[in-house]
Amino acid sequence: MTISMTMKGVAAGAAIGLAFAATPAGAAGTTAPGYTTGIPVWAVAPEGLYYLNQTYSGFREVGGVDIRSNYNTFFFFWQTGAKFLGADIGLIAAPTIADVSIEGAGSDFGLFNTYFAAQLSWDLGDDLYVGYRLGGYIPQDEKLSLDYGTIEHRVGASYLGDGWNLTGNFMFGTPVGDKKLDLAPNYVIADLTATKKFGKFEIGPVAHFEADVSKPISWYGKQSQFAIGGLIGYDFGGANLNVKLTRDVYSKNRGFKDTILWTNLSFPLWTPAKAEAPLVVKY
Repeated sequence: MTISMTMKGVAAGAAIGLAFAATPAGAAGTTAPGYTTGIPVWAVAPEGLYYLNQTYSGFREVGGVDIRSNYNTFFFFWQTGAKFLGADIGLIAAPTIADVSIEGAGSDFGLFNTYFAAQLSWDLGDDLYVGYRLGGYIPQDEKLSLDYGTIEHRVGASYLGDGWNLTGNFMFGTPVGDKKLDLAPNYVIADLTATKKFGKFEIGPVAHFEADVSKPISWYGKQSQFAIGGLIGYDFGGANLNVKLTRDVYSKNRGFKDTILWTNLSFPLWTPAKAEAPLVVKY
């Protein structure tokens, strides 16, 4: 996620090199690319409140210095049961805690920017869903957060037939607010999933791509990256867990490549009586 070129941005970006952020030599999307892989984002769950705990453990080497970044997102999704233009309405809130350490320089712990959104999902039949989400991140004056906000549009599709999860989630972000000093670029992210269930097990490849689509200042070098990896998951009946490992195979103007270990643990918190809720949580 991006860091502004304020003193806080220089310190957090250059010294810490946040997993969600880039150094001041460039920037990245406020959403970490890859976070939604493995999740059938656009599927429609029965009415209810669902919880997804997401963890991110990133490893990178910048200038010979090892940097470790850990993030824990507490993601709440409310499938309201209401409809608009034929689509099912979902509401989302997701606070995040960050823990970043640098070799020889200690560590920092604190909040990252909280995400809010509203989602429309259309069931087209034959296990195919398409959707649109409008959301974003609020400004937060924390050591590991951004002091400006981001508006983000997401579109995509999920196919869930015959045990498959074929999902494409495409995100378009625009930083907003005076404090960003016009140094944070607009960005695009694509998260891609192609997994298959075999009984209670799930396995398959995942990939993500990110690129800056604007150049805020003349000396700025647009950043981009592409990562691939694999997912393995297990359905416990009352909860669903999947684990992913990804590695950048392409990185431009970033000075490093990320290796990331992810986990997604999802389960329903509340559903109306007699409703049987599948473990579908959408970040």
